[in-house]
Amino acid sequence: MKSLFKNDIRERVLFLSIFPMLAITLFLGSFFIYTQVENAEQGMIEKGQEFSQLLAAAAEFGILSNNPAELAPLSQQLIKNPLVIDVIFTDQDLLVIHREDVFDVSLSIPPDPTSRTAQEWLFSHPVKPMPIRTLSASSIEDKSSNEDITGWVIIVFSDEPIRQQQYQIIRNSLFIILAGFLITFLLSNYFGRKISLPVKQLSIIISQLRRGNLSTRAMGSNTEEFNQLAEGINELAKSLEESNYQMENRINQATQALSVSLQELEIKNNQLTKAHQKADSANRAKDAFLARMSHELRTPLTSVIGFTRMIQEGSTEQERAHYLKIIDHTSQMLLTLIDDLLDFTRLESDAIELEFISFHPEKLFHQAIEMQALAAHAKGIELILNGSFKLPELLVGDPTRIRQIITNLIGNAIKFTDRGHIELHTEYFHKQKTLMFSVEDTGIGINENYKNKMFESFTQADNSISRKYGGSGLGLAITSRLIKLMNGHIHVETKSGKGSKFVVTIPVEVKVEPFEIDEIEDFSIRLSDENLNILVIESNTVSRKSISDTFSYHNIACKDVERIEDALNTAEQYSHIIISHAANDHNLELLYRKTESLRQQFPIAKIIILHPATIRRDSLKNFKALSFTKPLSSSQLLKCICNSKELNNSLNDTDYELDSLEILIAEDNDYNRLLVKRILRQAGIKTREVTTGKQAIDEINIKMPDIILMDINMPDMDGIEASKLILEQHPKAQIIALTANISSREQQLLNQIGIGRVLIKPLNIEKLYALLSTLDFRRGKVTSAGTNKSEFEIEIKRQLEEIQSRIYAKDYESLARNAHQLYGFAGLFDHPEIEMVAERLKKAVISRDIRNIWSAYNQLARVVNNLQRF
Repeated sequence: MKSLFKNDIRERVLFLSIFPMLAITLFLGSFFIYTQVENAEQGMIEKGQEFSQLLAAAAEFGILSNNPAELAPLSQQLIKNPLVIDVIFTDQDLLVIHREDVFDVSLSIPPDPTSRTAQEWLFSHPVKPMPIRTLSASSIEDKSSNEDITGWVIIVFSDEPIRQQQYQIIRNSLFIILAGFLITFLLSNYFGRKISLPVKQLSIIISQLRRGNLSTRAMGSNTEEFNQLAEGINELAKSLEESNYQMENRINQATQALSVSLQELEIKNNQLTKAHQKADSANRAKDAFLARMSHELRTPLTSVIGFTRMIQEGSTEQERAHYLKIIDHTSQMLLTLIDDLLDFTRLESDAIELEFISFHPEKLFHQAIEMQALAAHAKGIELILNGSFKLPELLVGDPTRIRQIITNLIGNAIKFTDRGHIELHTEYFHKQKTLMFSVEDTGIGINENYKNKMFESFTQADNSISRKYGGSGLGLAITSRLIKLMNGHIHVETKSGKGSKFVVTIPVEVKVEPFEIDEIEDFSIRLSDENLNILVIESNTVSRKSISDTFSYHNIACKDVERIEDALNTAEQYSHIIISHAANDHNLELLYRKTESLRQQFPIAKIIILHPATIRRDSLKNFKALSFTKPLSSSQLLKCICNSKELNNSLNDTDYELDSLEILIAEDNDYNRLLVKRILRQAGIKTREVTTGKQAIDEINIKMPDIILMDINMPDMDGIEASKLILEQHPKAQIIALTANISSREQQLLNQIGIGRVLIKPLNIEKLYALLSTLDFRRGKVTSAGTNKSEFEIEIKRQLEEIQSRIYAKDYESLARNAHQLYGFAGLFDHPEIEMVAERLKKAVISRDIRNIWSAYNQLARVVNNLQRF
């Protein structure tokens, strides 16, 4: 309809005249056809009834005498009518006395006055004896005799003549409708042209005026309205022509005024010159930056190329190891430079968009500081996470960018710190709705003259800093821009030679979810029921205070000392002893002897060793103590105390060797696949290899590996889709995702299908081994380390509370994730009843059946109560 009205006036006139006419004609024609057809049929019925009635009166004697010869003339006379195809005379029991034709006719007793079959109409009438009237007889006396039926007359009409008559009526009616439509169309077309032609001529005139032909004038018309419109257009054209003349005069005047303003422009040239000097200064800074970047990029590349050639030319085993270590270090430097340049480019082009999603702040801070642990501990620097136990459970913001800010600040601190510690302190201010965190180091500090320009692009403190420490000079600039993008603030407190402190404040909201119970509070409740007395041995004062404050915050008795010798001088007994091994101490033999001394003096104490990332966990296997990589978050610290009883009881049973593993590598890049294979082979791990997600599924159907290293981006079927299909068929499968640069969308998809372990390319060998070492392999199954009965009950309770809150909120998407997690977790612990409830909950969530969802929740609650009871 809209497209039709975009056409010219003639087509509109045709539409507006033909459409109502067509509608009325169709309505009246349909009514006329229907009426005529009905009248034709009704006339035939009346004629059939009339014929049968008259024939019944004439056939009385022949039927009474049962004489066909008497009846034949009557039927032969009637059969001449084109409508009549048969005449049947029967006795009162419908036994045929005489008929004109022979074909099957179905008659009921008594026959219907009017009935129809597929091809015929049947009209029947009873034959009754006529009463004999006498003077002495009463009409009442003869009433019963009139009702006696001696026989039946049945006339069969053909349906074909009346059908032909109806078809003729329809054809004639349609012809009349079509003729009326054609006449209307011709008249409408004629008058439409009469209207549209002048309008088109006026449109051409207006088009010429728009092109600048202001002297064009419209011609008159026979129609008064169009004639007035033409006169109006001519007057408008005349006005435009006069206005154009006046405008040309004004332009000339403006040109003269412009020449006067040139003098003012000369005055501003001085200002432009100064601005040009500033631009030149900026360009020189950029040129210096590019020169430095050329040097920074070429230097590690030169090392990589040179030492690679030296390895190719032949060298001893010790030399090769040294060369490879140099190549690895320079490659990491090169990767950091490239990341800084990419981030800065995105910020410069405003290509970064912030997310607003919920995240766990303590986990975020711990992940950020944990990523830097290896680099810090390699330099003998302690990394300390302080104050995280006071943070809210959930915040809403951009966790990826906050993590990047923390990583940049800690990386910057590691670069300029040679000894001592780096502390990441966190705090949340509820009234201001602000997250505050600071990174404080004991490094070289910053000169006061440089503080004002340290967040500018392409700058470092001085050339000596650049030469000594390298780097792009973009780290702090990127950090500052990200903070401003989030409406936050950063400032620095520093003294040259005494370290620096960067303080960041970012506005973020607290996400409140009903029925959520803080995991740390749950640990605190459990620990408060036990008789705990903890001894902390930590040589670093700041780290020692951080651990002590965590236990004090949760009302757990704690004593801290600086050295193991100080602990041996006390006679008090402790339930747990936490030994933090210094990052700059590599003497494990001495640590072993001191640990044994502690075990003898405190036989009932459970010993926990916190070791730097540079020490592999398997090197502490003979210590017969729990070991964790530093730094630990407050919740992890409470977990290791909370679960130490079960874990200590199973220490002798949890020994495992990596060479007992079989890992499936799903990676399409040949070089990356070869690299991962060789890394794993060095640890004695058996491997299988595929290049697509579909091949990975086929391999798993043949034999399930212990772990699957799944590349996210692969041809044929990507890693996310393949992982989803694998987990649907094998919920207990352990998948570690591999990716070069995970996006927020990919992270959400991985979380939805239940994959929480991700390794970023280029692959870090230490991180891979660290991730494998956090897994426990027993009886051919792979489970998370420390997943004992206690943690099982905690997780089931947490799932129960989350499911209840999300049922109230009708958050079906989150409920589906809960059902999937619950199914996998129950399978992990071989609990078929909970698996069944999880499957039932999943089906109810898919169908949005709130009644069955509540029923599944209540069943799960009963199972949890039974677990707690027994």
